[in-house]
Amino acid sequence: MSVIFSDEQIALKELAQDFFIKEVKPVAAEIDARPDPKDCYPAELIRKASQLGLRTIGIPEEYGGGGADIVTKSLLLDAMTEIEPGTAKCLSQCWKVCQVITEGGTEAQKKKFLTQFVEDDDCTGSILLSEPNAGSDTLLDPQDLKSGVSMKADEDGDCFVLNGTKHMSSLAGFSKVLIVYARTDRNVPQRDGTTTFIVPADLPGITYGQVHDKMGYRLYPNGESFWDNVRVPKEYILGEVNNGLSSRAKLGASVEIAAMTLGICRAICKLALEHARQRIQGGKPIIEHQTVGSMLAEMSILTDNLETYLYETAIQIRDNPKFDSRKATYVNISSRESFMKIMLLALDIMGGVGIMRDHPMEKFLRDGITWLHASGTNSLNRLRVAATLRN
Repeated sequence: MSVIFSDEQIALKELAQDFFIKEVKPVAAEIDARPDPKDCYPAELIRKASQLGLRTIGIPEEYGGGGADIVTKSLLLDAMTEIEPGTAKCLSQCWKVCQVITEGGTEAQKKKFLTQFVEDDDCTGSILLSEPNAGSDTLLDPQDLKSGVSMKADEDGDCFVLNGTKHMSSLAGFSKVLIVYARTDRNVPQRDGTTTFIVPADLPGITYGQVHDKMGYRLYPNGESFWDNVRVPKEYILGEVNNGLSSRAKLGASVEIAAMTLGICRAICKLALEHARQRIQGGKPIIEHQTVGSMLAEMSILTDNLETYLYETAIQIRDNPKFDSRKATYVNISSRESFMKIMLLALDIMGGVGIMRDHPMEKFLRDGITWLHASGTNSLNRLRVAATLRN
Protein backbone atom coordinates (compact mmCIF):
# COMPACT_ATOMS: atom_id res chain seq x y z
CA MET A 1 0.00 0.00 0.00
CA SER A 2 1.36 3.39 -1.04
CA VAL A 3 -0.25 5.37 1.79
CA ILE A 4 2.18 6.66 4.41
CA PHE A 5 0.53 7.72 7.65
CA SER A 6 1.84 10.59 9.75
CA ASP A 7 3.27 10.11 13.22
CA GLU A 8 0.12 11.75 14.64
CA GLN A 9 -2.16 9.36 12.76
CA ILE A 10 -0.16 6.35 13.95
CA ALA A 11 -0.27 7.62 17.53
CA LEU A 12 -4.05 8.01 17.35
CA LYS A 13 -4.38 4.50 15.93
CA GLU A 14 -2.27 3.09 18.75
CA LEU A 15 -4.33 5.02 21.31
CA ALA A 16 -7.55 3.56 19.91
CA GLN A 17 -6.14 0.04 19.67
CA ASP A 18 -4.83 0.17 23.22
CA PHE A 19 -8.21 1.31 24.55
CA PHE A 20 -10.12 -1.34 22.63
CA ILE A 21 -7.74 -4.12 23.66
CA LYS A 22 -7.68 -3.18 27.35
CA GLU A 23 -11.22 -1.88 27.89
CA VAL A 24 -13.53 -3.15 25.15
CA LYS A 25 -12.30 -6.64 24.28
CA PRO A 26 -12.55 -8.10 27.83
CA VAL A 27 -16.26 -7.22 28.16
CA ALA A 28 -17.54 -7.27 24.56
CA ALA A 29 -18.61 -10.92 24.45
CA GLU A 30 -20.57 -10.64 27.69
CA ILE A 31 -22.38 -7.48 26.52
CA ASP A 32 -23.10 -9.03 23.12
CA ALA A 33 -24.65 -12.11 24.78
CA ARG A 34 -27.15 -10.17 26.91
CA PRO A 35 -30.62 -11.39 25.88
CA ASP A 36 -32.34 -8.00 26.05
CA PRO A 37 -30.96 -5.71 23.29
CA LYS A 38 -31.72 -2.69 25.48
CA ASP A 39 -28.89 -3.86 27.75
CA CYS A 40 -26.31 -4.08 24.98
CA TYR A 41 -25.53 -0.38 24.53
CA PRO A 42 -21.96 0.10 25.86
CA ALA A 43 -22.55 3.41 27.63
CA GLU A 44 -19.60 3.12 29.99
CA LEU A 45 -17.23 2.25 27.15
CA ILE A 46 -18.43 5.23 25.10
CA ARG A 47 -17.88 7.48 28.10
CA LYS A 48 -14.33 6.20 28.59
CA ALA A 49 -13.58 6.51 24.88
CA SER A 50 -14.90 10.06 24.96
CA GLN A 51 -12.49 10.98 27.74
CA LEU A 52 -9.67 9.95 25.37
CA GLY A 53 -11.07 12.15 22.61
CA LEU A 54 -12.24 9.28 20.40
CA ARG A 55 -15.93 10.28 20.37
CA THR A 56 -15.27 13.84 19.20
CA ILE A 57 -12.22 13.24 17.00
CA GLY A 58 -14.19 14.23 13.87
CA ILE A 59 -15.44 17.60 15.15
CA PRO A 60 -13.50 20.60 13.75
CA GLU A 61 -10.88 21.98 16.10
CA GLU A 62 -12.56 25.41 16.23
CA TYR A 63 -15.51 23.77 18.00
CA GLY A 64 -13.35 21.80 20.43
CA GLY A 65 -12.93 18.52 18.55
CA GLY A 66 -9.96 16.69 17.11
CA GLY A 67 -10.40 17.84 13.51
CA ALA A 68 -9.58 14.41 12.06
CA ASP A 69 -9.88 14.02 8.30
CA ILE A 70 -11.45 11.10 6.47
CA VAL A 71 -8.15 9.21 6.17
CA THR A 72 -7.54 9.41 9.90
CA LYS A 73 -11.09 8.39 10.73
CA SER A 74 -10.83 5.43 8.33
CA LEU A 75 -7.59 4.35 9.99
CA LEU A 76 -9.18 4.49 13.43
CA LEU A 77 -12.31 2.64 12.31
CA ASP A 78 -10.25 -0.06 10.66
CA ALA A 79 -8.20 -0.57 13.84
CA MET A 80 -11.11 -0.44 16.29
CA THR A 81 -13.45 -2.67 14.29
CA GLU A 82 -10.81 -5.37 14.11
CA ILE A 83 -11.28 -5.68 17.88
CA GLU A 84 -15.01 -4.92 18.37
CA PRO A 85 -17.27 -3.55 15.62
CA GLY A 86 -20.28 -2.36 17.66
CA THR A 87 -18.45 0.01 19.97
CA ALA A 88 -16.44 1.32 17.03
CA LYS A 89 -19.64 2.11 15.15
CA CYS A 90 -21.14 3.97 18.13
CA LEU A 91 -18.14 6.30 17.97
CA SER A 92 -18.30 6.55 14.19
CA GLN A 93 -21.98 7.44 14.40
CA CYS A 94 -21.00 10.48 16.46
CA TRP A 95 -18.49 11.45 13.79
CA LYS A 96 -21.16 11.07 11.08
CA VAL A 97 -23.82 13.13 12.87
CA CYS A 98 -21.30 15.85 13.65
CA GLN A 99 -20.18 15.86 10.01
CA VAL A 100 -23.78 16.37 8.88
CA ILE A 101 -24.09 19.34 11.24
CA THR A 102 -20.66 20.72 10.29
CA GLU A 103 -21.26 20.56 6.55
CA GLY A 104 -24.92 21.57 6.47
CA GLY A 105 -25.62 23.56 9.62
CA THR A 106 -25.74 27.26 10.34
CA GLU A 107 -23.14 28.81 12.60
CA ALA A 108 -25.68 28.92 15.44
CA GLN A 109 -26.51 25.24 14.96
CA LYS A 110 -22.84 24.27 14.95
CA LYS A 111 -22.13 26.23 18.10
CA LYS A 112 -25.11 24.72 19.89
CA PHE A 113 -24.93 21.07 18.91
CA LEU A 114 -21.21 20.56 18.34
CA THR A 115 -20.55 22.22 21.68
CA GLN A 116 -23.05 19.80 23.25
CA PHE A 117 -21.13 16.88 21.79
CA VAL A 118 -17.82 18.21 23.08
CA GLU A 119 -19.03 19.00 26.60
CA ASP A 120 -21.09 15.86 27.27
CA ASP A 121 -19.22 12.53 27.30
CA ASP A 122 -22.54 10.69 27.00
CA CYS A 123 -23.77 12.58 23.94
CA THR A 124 -24.28 10.44 20.86
CA GLY A 125 -26.38 10.98 17.75
CA SER A 126 -28.89 9.25 15.49
CA ILE A 127 -29.95 9.67 11.88
CA LEU A 128 -33.68 8.95 11.48
CA LEU A 129 -34.59 8.15 7.89
CA SER A 130 -36.07 4.62 7.69
CA GLU A 131 -39.72 4.06 8.51
CA PRO A 132 -41.92 0.95 8.78
CA ASN A 133 -43.19 1.51 5.22
CA ALA A 134 -40.23 3.41 3.80
CA GLY A 135 -36.94 1.58 3.42
CA SER A 136 -35.10 1.27 0.11
CA ASP A 137 -37.38 3.80 -1.57
CA THR A 138 -36.02 6.52 0.71
CA LEU A 139 -32.70 6.04 -1.08
CA LEU A 140 -33.90 5.41 -4.65
CA ASP A 141 -35.88 8.66 -5.06
CA PRO A 142 -39.14 7.24 -6.42
CA GLN A 143 -41.48 9.61 -8.23
CA ASP A 144 -44.59 8.09 -6.64
CA LEU A 145 -45.97 10.69 -4.23
CA LYS A 146 -46.82 7.99 -1.69
CA SER A 147 -43.33 6.47 -1.66
CA GLY A 148 -40.42 7.31 0.56
CA VAL A 149 -40.43 9.36 3.76
CA SER A 150 -43.95 9.72 5.18
CA MET A 151 -43.35 11.36 8.57
CA LYS A 152 -45.30 14.61 8.41
CA ALA A 153 -43.91 18.03 9.27
CA ASP A 154 -46.55 20.76 9.22
CA GLU A 155 -45.64 24.43 9.56
CA ASP A 156 -47.17 26.16 12.57
CA GLY A 157 -45.88 29.62 13.41
CA ASP A 158 -42.23 29.49 14.39
CA CYS A 159 -42.21 25.66 14.45
CA PHE A 160 -42.80 22.59 12.36
CA VAL A 161 -44.98 19.93 13.99
CA LEU A 162 -43.72 16.39 13.37
CA ASN A 163 -45.91 13.28 13.43
CA GLY A 164 -45.01 9.74 12.46
CA THR A 165 -42.82 6.75 13.22
CA LYS A 166 -39.17 5.96 12.55
CA HIS A 167 -37.63 2.53 13.03
CA MET A 168 -34.33 0.69 12.64
CA SER A 169 -32.68 3.96 13.64
CA SER A 170 -29.16 3.61 14.97
CA LEU A 171 -28.84 4.48 18.68
CA ALA A 172 -32.46 5.69 18.85
CA GLY A 173 -33.41 5.85 22.51
CA PHE A 174 -29.77 6.28 23.54
CA SER A 175 -28.82 9.39 21.54
CA LYS A 176 -29.20 13.01 22.60
CA VAL A 177 -29.12 14.59 19.12
CA LEU A 178 -31.30 13.39 16.23
CA ILE A 179 -31.03 14.14 12.52
CA VAL A 180 -34.61 13.65 11.28
CA TYR A 181 -36.06 13.55 7.77
CA ALA A 182 -39.75 14.53 7.46
CA ARG A 183 -42.17 15.32 4.63
CA THR A 184 -42.95 19.03 4.50
CA ASP A 185 -44.72 18.87 1.13
CA ARG A 186 -46.71 15.74 0.35
CA ASN A 187 -47.88 17.00 -3.06
CA VAL A 188 -44.50 16.37 -4.70
CA PRO A 189 -42.05 13.42 -4.72
CA GLN A 190 -39.98 13.02 -1.57
CA ARG A 191 -36.84 14.59 -3.05
CA ASP A 192 -38.71 17.84 -3.59
CA GLY A 193 -40.73 17.76 -0.38
CA THR A 194 -38.53 16.46 2.44
CA THR A 195 -36.82 18.61 5.07
CA THR A 196 -34.04 17.73 7.51
CA PHE A 197 -34.21 18.78 11.16
CA ILE A 198 -31.70 18.70 14.02
CA VAL A 199 -33.77 17.66 17.02
CA PRO A 200 -32.88 17.38 20.73
CA ALA A 201 -33.87 13.83 21.64
CA ASP A 202 -35.86 14.86 24.71
CA LEU A 203 -38.37 17.20 23.04
CA PRO A 204 -41.94 16.68 24.29
CA GLY A 205 -43.91 14.23 22.17
CA ILE A 206 -41.04 11.88 21.29
CA THR A 207 -41.28 8.39 22.74
CA TYR A 208 -39.08 5.41 22.10
CA GLY A 209 -40.30 1.89 21.35
CA GLN A 210 -38.51 -1.40 21.05
CA VAL A 211 -34.80 -1.85 20.55
CA HIS A 212 -34.52 -4.22 17.61
CA ASP A 213 -33.12 -7.65 18.46
CA LYS A 214 -30.35 -7.95 15.86
CA MET A 215 -28.14 -10.99 15.24
CA GLY A 216 -24.97 -8.87 15.09
CA TYR A 217 -23.62 -5.41 15.94
CA ARG A 218 -25.53 -5.79 19.19
CA LEU A 219 -23.32 -3.21 20.92
CA TYR A 220 -24.64 -0.74 18.34
CA PRO A 221 -28.43 -0.89 18.91
CA ASN A 222 -31.20 0.24 16.58
CA GLY A 223 -34.68 1.23 17.71
CA GLU A 224 -38.07 2.78 17.11
CA SER A 225 -39.28 6.28 17.84
CA PHE A 226 -42.81 7.69 17.80
CA TRP A 227 -43.53 11.35 17.13
CA ASP A 228 -46.78 12.84 18.41
CA ASN A 229 -47.15 16.56 17.63
CA VAL A 230 -43.47 17.25 18.29
CA ARG A 231 -42.86 20.97 17.91
CA VAL A 232 -39.45 21.59 16.34
CA PRO A 233 -38.37 25.24 16.15
CA LYS A 234 -37.55 26.49 12.65
CA GLU A 235 -34.08 27.37 13.86
CA TYR A 236 -33.41 23.61 13.90
CA ILE A 237 -34.02 23.18 10.17
CA LEU A 238 -30.84 21.79 8.59
CA GLY A 239 -30.36 23.30 5.15
CA GLU A 240 -33.33 24.36 3.06
CA VAL A 241 -36.99 23.50 3.50
CA ASN A 242 -38.11 20.78 1.04
CA ASN A 243 -34.51 20.10 0.02
CA GLY A 244 -33.49 17.67 2.75
CA LEU A 245 -32.68 14.67 0.60
CA SER A 246 -30.79 16.73 -1.96
CA SER A 247 -28.76 18.29 0.85
CA ARG A 248 -28.07 14.80 2.20
CA ALA A 249 -26.73 13.69 -1.17
CA LYS A 250 -24.36 16.67 -1.25
CA LEU A 251 -22.70 15.82 2.04
CA GLY A 252 -19.18 14.46 1.90
CA ALA A 253 -18.63 11.00 0.44
CA SER A 254 -18.16 8.27 3.05
CA VAL A 255 -16.04 5.13 3.13
CA GLU A 256 -17.19 4.21 6.63
CA ILE A 257 -18.65 0.89 5.49
CA ALA A 258 -15.42 -0.10 3.76
CA ALA A 259 -13.25 0.89 6.74
CA MET A 260 -15.31 -1.15 9.16
CA THR A 261 -15.59 -4.10 6.80
CA LEU A 262 -11.82 -4.08 6.39
CA GLY A 263 -11.42 -4.32 10.16
CA ILE A 264 -13.74 -7.33 10.28
CA CYS A 265 -11.89 -8.96 7.37
CA ARG A 266 -8.57 -8.49 9.17
CA ALA A 267 -9.95 -10.11 12.31
CA ILE A 268 -11.35 -13.08 10.41
CA CYS A 269 -8.08 -13.59 8.51
CA LYS A 270 -6.05 -13.57 11.72
CA LEU A 271 -8.35 -16.05 13.44
CA ALA A 272 -8.33 -18.40 10.44
CA LEU A 273 -4.54 -18.19 10.18
CA GLU A 274 -4.10 -18.91 13.89
CA HIS A 275 -6.41 -21.91 13.62
CA ALA A 276 -4.60 -23.23 10.55
CA ARG A 277 -1.25 -23.09 12.35
CA GLN A 278 -2.57 -24.93 15.41
CA ARG A 279 -5.01 -27.47 13.97
CA ILE A 280 -3.37 -30.84 13.24
CA GLN A 281 -4.81 -33.07 10.52
CA GLY A 282 -2.99 -35.82 8.67
CA GLY A 283 -0.08 -35.52 11.06
CA LYS A 284 0.71 -31.85 10.35
CA PRO A 285 -0.77 -28.37 10.83
CA ILE A 286 -3.45 -27.79 8.22
CA ILE A 287 -1.67 -24.67 6.98
CA GLU A 288 0.79 -27.10 5.38
CA HIS A 289 -2.00 -28.62 3.31
CA GLN A 290 -1.98 -26.98 -0.13
CA THR A 291 -5.73 -26.36 -0.26
CA VAL A 292 -5.73 -24.55 3.08
CA GLY A 293 -2.63 -22.58 2.19
CA SER A 294 -4.25 -21.50 -1.08
CA MET A 295 -7.40 -20.33 0.73
CA LEU A 296 -5.39 -18.35 3.26
CA ALA A 297 -3.44 -16.74 0.42
CA GLU A 298 -6.67 -15.68 -1.28
CA MET A 299 -7.98 -14.19 1.97
CA SER A 300 -4.76 -12.24 2.42
CA ILE A 301 -4.87 -10.92 -1.15
CA LEU A 302 -8.49 -9.84 -0.84
CA THR A 303 -7.76 -8.01 2.42
CA ASP A 304 -4.69 -6.29 1.00
CA ASN A 305 -6.59 -5.18 -2.11
CA LEU A 306 -9.41 -3.79 0.03
CA GLU A 307 -6.94 -1.93 2.24
CA THR A 308 -5.32 -0.28 -0.79
CA TYR A 309 -8.66 0.56 -2.40
CA LEU A 310 -10.03 2.04 0.83
CA TYR A 311 -7.14 4.35 1.66
CA GLU A 312 -6.54 5.49 -1.91
CA THR A 313 -10.23 6.41 -2.12
CA ALA A 314 -10.14 8.20 1.25
CA ILE A 315 -7.16 10.25 0.10
CA GLN A 316 -8.98 11.20 -3.10
CA ILE A 317 -12.02 12.31 -1.10
CA ARG A 318 -9.79 14.42 1.14
CA ASP A 319 -7.49 15.95 -1.48
CA ASN A 320 -9.30 15.97 -4.81
CA PRO A 321 -12.14 18.54 -5.10
CA LYS A 322 -13.19 16.93 -8.39
CA PHE A 323 -13.51 13.47 -6.87
CA ASP A 324 -16.45 11.49 -8.23
CA SER A 325 -18.48 10.68 -5.12
CA ARG A 326 -19.88 7.55 -6.78
CA LYS A 327 -16.48 5.96 -6.27
CA ALA A 328 -17.02 5.97 -2.50
CA THR A 329 -20.02 3.76 -3.19
CA TYR A 330 -17.83 1.53 -5.35
CA VAL A 331 -15.38 0.82 -2.54
CA ASN A 332 -18.20 0.21 -0.06
CA ILE A 333 -19.79 -2.32 -2.43
CA SER A 334 -16.43 -3.96 -3.10
CA SER A 335 -15.66 -4.24 0.62
CA ARG A 336 -18.78 -6.26 1.28
CA GLU A 337 -18.08 -8.55 -1.65
CA SER A 338 -14.61 -9.14 -0.23
CA PHE A 339 -16.09 -9.90 3.19
CA MET A 340 -18.43 -12.53 1.76
CA LYS A 341 -15.56 -14.32 0.02
CA ILE A 342 -13.29 -14.12 3.08
CA MET A 343 -16.08 -15.32 5.37
CA LEU A 344 -16.77 -18.41 3.26
CA LEU A 345 -13.07 -19.24 2.96
CA ALA A 346 -12.62 -18.87 6.72
CA LEU A 347 -15.56 -21.15 7.46
CA ASP A 348 -14.12 -23.73 5.07
CA ILE A 349 -10.77 -23.63 6.87
CA MET A 350 -12.18 -23.66 10.39
CA GLY A 351 -15.02 -26.14 9.94
CA GLY A 352 -17.35 -26.47 12.92
CA VAL A 353 -15.09 -24.44 15.22
CA GLY A 354 -15.91 -21.22 13.36
CA ILE A 355 -19.60 -21.29 14.27
CA MET A 356 -19.26 -22.16 17.94
CA ARG A 357 -20.61 -19.46 20.23
CA ASP A 358 -17.54 -19.61 22.46
CA HIS A 359 -15.14 -18.87 19.58
CA PRO A 360 -14.47 -15.19 18.66
CA MET A 361 -14.93 -16.01 14.96
CA GLU A 362 -18.67 -16.50 15.46
CA LYS A 363 -19.25 -12.90 16.61
CA PHE A 364 -17.25 -11.40 13.73
CA LEU A 365 -19.30 -13.47 11.28
CA ARG A 366 -22.57 -12.23 12.79
CA ASP A 367 -21.33 -8.65 12.84
CA GLY A 368 -20.13 -8.82 9.24
CA ILE A 369 -23.37 -10.34 7.94
CA THR A 370 -25.41 -7.75 9.82
CA TRP A 371 -23.39 -4.97 8.20
CA LEU A 372 -24.37 -6.11 4.68
CA HIS A 373 -27.50 -3.95 4.92
CA ALA A 374 -25.82 -0.72 6.08
CA SER A 375 -26.80 2.34 4.02
CA GLY A 376 -28.59 -0.02 1.67
CA THR A 377 -27.66 -3.45 0.38
CA ASN A 378 -25.17 -3.90 -2.46
CA SER A 379 -27.97 -4.54 -4.96
CA LEU A 380 -29.66 -1.30 -3.91
CA ASN A 381 -26.44 0.69 -4.16
CA ARG A 382 -25.79 -0.68 -7.63
CA LEU A 383 -29.19 0.66 -8.65
CA ARG A 384 -28.27 4.04 -7.19
CA VAL A 385 -25.04 4.06 -9.22
CA ALA A 386 -26.88 2.92 -12.33
CA ALA A 387 -29.31 5.83 -12.01
CA THR A 388 -26.38 8.27 -12.25
CA LEU A 389 -25.19 6.69 -15.49
CA ARG A 390 -28.36 7.29 -17.50
CA ASN A 391 -27.59 10.86 -18.47
